[in-house]
Amino acid sequence: MRKILIAISFFTRIPIKLREVSAEEFYNAMILIPVVGVFIGLILFGVSILLSFIHFIHLQALLMVIAYIWLTGGLHLDGFADTTDALFSARDQQKMMEIMKDSRLGAFGAIGLILIILTNWMCYTIILPEYSSALLVIPVFGRVAAIMSTCFSSYAPGGGGLGKRFVEMTRLPHFIIYLLLLLGYATLILGLPGLLTVVICLLPALLLMKNLQHKIGGMTGDTIGMTIELNQTFFMIVFSVILINYPTMFNLFKGLL
Repeated sequence: MRKILIAISFFTRIPIKLREVSAEEFYNAMILIPVVGVFIGLILFGVSILLSFIHFIHLQALLMVIAYIWLTGGLHLDGFADTTDALFSARDQQKMMEIMKDSRLGAFGAIGLILIILTNWMCYTIILPEYSSALLVIPVFGRVAAIMSTCFSSYAPGGGGLGKRFVEMTRLPHFIIYLLLLLGYATLILGLPGLLTVVICLLPALLLMKNLQHKIGGMTGDTIGMTIELNQTFFMIVFSVILINYPTMFNLFKGLL
């Protein structure tokens, strides 16, 4: 429980007072990031219930975007923006690492942030009316995808910081356990369509990991942030497409459980 609280205090803005935390405790807590995803999902689901009293779905969706950014402190979006700047710079691996370490936001990073936030907002307008329970799964999927990416990747040359330790400590059993739990969790919450969405989204998650490995040489703290944010968006898009195009199938599969 202490490690979970340490992880929540680092990966969210929730103020949690803990006694002195050792470096070893802190690093060991990072592997619990999917559990933090469950915590984030519960809060977002609670927020969606409160926002349901606002009878204007576009405003609800906007406030959900704001709630998520506040809850996570924009930590992973920052990594997403830095990695986007690097990938679209068309430079070599060393120069891309320098770009990611630069605290300034570039044009590509700004464009990427606008696009991903708009995409999430649009998906919220589809999901919130009847299937806000998907909020319980979305943050978990993004963080399990991060575990997958760090498990099957090395740390990028020239990097440093917390991401390096995260990549080094992630092992195959971590990913297998979290994946099995995710599959059961998504099926329990969303039925067979939830399971189908997870399975489908594993492919783009794998392609993203391979692309980062090829262009940057591995994972860093910033690319972990991009992995989390993009995979959450992948999940929202696929789930929204299922809701729009196959509502009868969705309700049928959900009713089988």
